[in-house]
Amino acid sequence: MKSLPFVRAARLAAAIVLALAVAAVLAASPADARTPRVVLAFLPTGGDDNPAPVLDRFEQREQLAIGLISATQGTYSPQQMILDIGAGSRTSAAVYDPKDAPELELVPGGDGSGFIFGWLPAVKPAKTALAEIRPGLLAESVPGRAGYAGLRGREHVEAAAAADRDGDVATVSLGTSSTLAARVRTLLRRHRLVVAGLPTAARGDAVLDELLRDRGRGDLLIVLQTPPPARVPQLLPAAAAGLEEGDGALTAATTRLDGVVAAIDVPVTIWRRLGVRAPDGVKGQEIHAKGKRDAAALKEFEARLRVISGRRNPVLGALMLTWLMLTLALGLVADRCGTRASLRIGGLAVLWILPILLLTGALAPTRTVEVVVVVGGAFLLGALTDRLVRWPRGPLVPAAVAVVAYAVDLAFGSPLIVRSLLGVNPRSGSRFYGLGNELEATLAVLALVALGALLWGRERSRLAAASFAVLGLILGVFVGAGQLGADVGGVITVGAGAAAATLLMLPSRPSRRTIVLAALVPVAALFALAALDLVTGGNGHFTRTVLQADSAGSLRDVVERRYTLAFNVLAKGVMPLLTLIALLAAGYAIRHRARLYAPLQGSASFQAALIGGLTASVIGTLTNDSGPILLAFGVFVLACVTAYIRGDPKLAQHP
Repeated sequence: MKSLPFVRAARLAAAIVLALAVAAVLAASPADARTPRVVLAFLPTGGDDNPAPVLDRFEQREQLAIGLISATQGTYSPQQMILDIGAGSRTSAAVYDPKDAPELELVPGGDGSGFIFGWLPAVKPAKTALAEIRPGLLAESVPGRAGYAGLRGREHVEAAAAADRDGDVATVSLGTSSTLAARVRTLLRRHRLVVAGLPTAARGDAVLDELLRDRGRGDLLIVLQTPPPARVPQLLPAAAAGLEEGDGALTAATTRLDGVVAAIDVPVTIWRRLGVRAPDGVKGQEIHAKGKRDAAALKEFEARLRVISGRRNPVLGALMLTWLMLTLALGLVADRCGTRASLRIGGLAVLWILPILLLTGALAPTRTVEVVVVVGGAFLLGALTDRLVRWPRGPLVPAAVAVVAYAVDLAFGSPLIVRSLLGVNPRSGSRFYGLGNELEATLAVLALVALGALLWGRERSRLAAASFAVLGLILGVFVGAGQLGADVGGVITVGAGAAAATLLMLPSRPSRRTIVLAALVPVAALFALAALDLVTGGNGHFTRTVLQADSAGSLRDVVERRYTLAFNVLAKGVMPLLTLIALLAAGYAIRHRARLYAPLQGSASFQAALIGGLTASVIGTLTNDSGPILLAFGVFVLACVTAYIRGDPKLAQHP
């Protein structure tokens, strides 16, 4: 009993030592023990005292991983970009009602909070989008919501990224540029996510430098160029400090392009850093830093994408005018022999277009040079092919070269396809790699035509039928696999065309059972695509929208959205006229097939290729969100092949 005071003293001393040790550890590493925080900042462009592009300003700061961000999908507006960031998902504005996002403005409250004026009209279109789009989901999902720090006298469109699903901003701090960084620090004590609207020019750079210095270990700073008031699709500069990989080029599984991410990837990255589970239905992917920081390469890439859509019609117009002039010139010189030669050369020239477009995509020439190279190169190669390859095998060479060239480029991540005039355009935000719907229909027809020309003169047989089936299988993998083409509709298109050609090459009339099995090929191809994506980790569009769909209602929305988009394409511009022309051309070819294709002397392989190509075009039209575009492209290529066939030299010998 006498030793009790000593025991108590020893216990007290031990407790004091333990407390001091814990305090020392906490004091030695406060950043490690702190919960990660995120600042999402928007830096405006312009300013007389700092006219440098925003991307160059990002590159000057070595702590930042840099890249470009796809602002919206389809129609662009600053408001829609901010709403998409807050939602983590997006879809084409063509399915919205109304299609244009309303004006958004921050209204500060008397209690330090705020409200986004125009929020309710902004939420309404999202409910009609046939997709799970929930504006305000980012801030809603972060414990404690988000704060916003900005400058007085602005509309603060970017503040909508800090709004919850009711349009409320938990805390708003407005003031001068000199106090902005300090106000961000203050908000970070209350909120794990803070959105900041930075000043312009040199003052904006100064605040950005302060935010970089203030960033603690484990914190994440994402900086985007403030979306400009424009109407055309945008790829805007973006940067981040604090990614696990460090500096480099921004990338995400959404785009699979080093240096390019999507706006919907931003909230997913924020949630991951804050340890918040991404809500169901979100389509964005986490942003990483990969490869080399190269602002010059990113600017060159963006500049190339900016001119692609404006060069398509001039190239097509020059191609058709050149063909017309060639026909008139050769007809003037050699009458029927000349016009038949022009049909052959022009038809082959069109087939040579695709591989030449990969070349100009790599070279990125000026507009005039590109038109000359594409059109001049196509007709030169068409003339050489006609000279060196005996009719009717001419289409084999350009068609085979095109299919192989595009397959190789897909295997390497489609770097040239993205830059080509018929490639996907990341500026639109719909697709970032792989094949677009125009190429889907064209390559399917070219592949079938190449095999049909190769098998010219052979009779129907099981081996020949198997050749078309194997071709469809191989092409379907390249077109549809998530690691390659990532085109779900392309699998159906290719499968339908190959199945039709295979049936026509069987030595005997197919039974009903065989016809039914052939009709099920596109469906089987989808299941095969699903298995391939799951095994390879392709994580393609089909995997995310169909295999990972939350409910049957989500699947129904996907189907309805695709047909809504297809109808919108049909009703747009000259597409109704082009669709009618394509249907009339197909009907004419079917009705007068005996006379049109008489030079082929009933070749089974060419017949299978042509009917298979038309089947692919029609089925692709009925199952893709681009609808009649596939029919127009497919029928155009078939018409060029028909022109080549009608250029049979023997026909020039008879009146």
